[in-house]
Amino acid sequence: MSQGTLLITHISSRMKGHAGPSGYDRLSDFLGPRIIHPVGEWRLRHRVVYKLLRPLERRAGLEWYHGRAIYGEITAACRWLGRDRQVFHFLYGENSYRYLGWLKGRVRNNRLIATFHTPPARFREVVRETRHLPRLDAAVAVSRSQLPFLEEQLGPGRVFYVPHGIDVDYYRPAQGRQRRPDPWTCLFVGTHLRDFDTLARAFRFLQESGNDIRLVAVTSPVMRSHFKGIRQFELLSGVSDERLRGLYQDADLLVLPMLSCTANNSLLEAMACGLPIVCTGLEGAREYANEACAVFTPMGDAEALAASILQLRAQPDSLEAMATAARLRALELDWRQVAARMLEVYDVVAGFRGDRVHGSQVLQGRAGV
Repeated sequence: MSQGTLLITHISSRMKGHAGPSGYDRLSDFLGPRIIHPVGEWRLRHRVVYKLLRPLERRAGLEWYHGRAIYGEITAACRWLGRDRQVFHFLYGENSYRYLGWLKGRVRNNRLIATFHTPPARFREVVRETRHLPRLDAAVAVSRSQLPFLEEQLGPGRVFYVPHGIDVDYYRPAQGRQRRPDPWTCLFVGTHLRDFDTLARAFRFLQESGNDIRLVAVTSPVMRSHFKGIRQFELLSGVSDERLRGLYQDADLLVLPMLSCTANNSLLEAMACGLPIVCTGLEGAREYANEACAVFTPMGDAEALAASILQLRAQPDSLEAMATAARLRALELDWRQVAARMLEVYDVVAGFRGDRVHGSQVLQGRAGV
């Protein structure tokens, strides 16, 4: 199958908590495929069908696979039956792919791809059943840290590394921005797999040493209890996309201690806005940020986190250089470039032969990381 004859369908999802201009589903905006969106308003027919098919949800063995995912696969199955030479791409494989692979080898000559986002240890917790994974023609990893695990599931030659992208037109540095006077402001964004304990301990160290550095956290209100006793602290939730972008543009530093990660939207958004970063030195973080724009600290080391913040505060020239480097790195991850890499994956998978090429190496060196 050549690229020109392919019909691409994305089975999409919109993750709760992702900003509108962010999230992996933005890939569709830069490729123009047919899109199967999750059911919005549940009508009577949806409820009746869901009740009949609920045993599929119970047997799925996937923590995040629910009714809307079932409907997505039913819709995909109907389109699968329509013609050959199609590629079906599940944008969030952990959440929405389970049963469509049953059609492979039985009906039509189509291809099946899923992108996975979850770190391997967490993946094993949320995807307890894995028998459906080998039915994929290919898996896409957004971090090299996922490659060994996914190749173990699918076999060699069927796993591709393509990085997550960012909308560099929306997320951008403020025009004519000038550094504000004190209080110097650190920004923290997100909830999933964030290390709240280390973040709070670091800012208690800063407070006890007499520093008036301010922390603004965009996260769930239930996390407020972590920050008791920290005076220069503000928690924000439910902020608009425009305000979130403004927070990135106005802050002095993104501080992002994490427990684990592959790709991270907050990291990408900050980089695109030209914000210097201090974050945990995980493999996934180092693939996206680099030492020109970020300082990496050991996991759980609150004192190292606090010391890095103080060091950067005392080096305004270094911060300016890091801001420039962050923006330049983000430009390498422009969705337009990532979409071009994904088209290459579709072309390879459409003509897939099991011994043709080692898939995880196909885009290495072309993805800008």
